[in-house]
Amino acid sequence: MTTSKDESALTRQYLEAEIARLSAVLGLTGSDVPDFVQRDAAWPFMVVAESGELRYLAVERGQLVHEQVTRDPAELLYWAFSSATYRVASRWVLTHPREGEEQRVTRWKYQATLLHALDPEWAERWRAELIEGLADRDDHQLVPTLPPPPPAFAPS
Repeated sequence: MTTSKDESALTRQYLEAEIARLSAVLGLTGSDVPDFVQRDAAWPFMVVAESGELRYLAVERGQLVHEQVTRDPAELLYWAFSSATYRVASRWVLTHPREGEEQRVTRWKYQATLLHALDPEWAERWRAELIEGLADRDDHQLVPTLPPPPPAFAPS
């Protein structure tokens, strides 16, 4: 008979293997790789609870500032890699400006490319969520279409 502790350990092993696999697809290393280590400064991390809950959290100065909860490992991975690709794209855009293009649009294009490389459905979902979150409807036309063109750049 398996216990909830055994099940949470198996879930954590599965998540660690998927994180390693997905990170390798993008060449993510170091702090760009989603993990289970709690840090301050609102750096996101994951928790696998014995109850079966999977949490995506961020703590700032000892205070919980972000929390998402699910029981679906795929959902947790989506949250983690949406966040990781945002961080990577945000850094990348600083050294790869595109003349005549807003920085956020360049970042969106790069993030779309990264997410699409991991899972086209994730990229579609991310795009829909991005559009939904834009207050100015005129900005919707700035959101990249999918699938993105083949990348002419790599994470750095």
